[in-house]
Amino acid sequence: MKYPNPCCRCGFCCLSETCPAGMEVYGIGKHDKCPALRFEKNKATCLLATAKMVPVGDGCCILARAFKDGQVYDFANLPKELKVNVVQSMRKEANDALLGNQHHERKNRSC
Repeated sequence: MKYPNPCCRCGFCCLSETCPAGMEVYGIGKHDKCPALRFEKNKATCLLATAKMVPVGDGCCILARAFKDGQVYDFANLPKELKVNVVQSMRKEANDALLGNQHHERKNRSC
């Protein structure tokens, strides 16, 4: 299959949904964090892809919209740098939420 845009290994697709292979191998749901997804600086890697269980890098065709300043953008058509920035923001928000939950749990245990 030919994809309209090259894969930039930003990780957006894997952060958005766990693939069927990830769900089966790890017994997780579609919207659970996949343990196979790794980031080396700003490049996403997948343990299942290195094991040749899923294709990675074939291209970007994700049907997602990005919003900025009231403007709607097609994620797949964004320049690589913007895709990476979007994913960095997603990862930061997820990490901040995780840290907030851990702080809340520690606080509740100490009461």
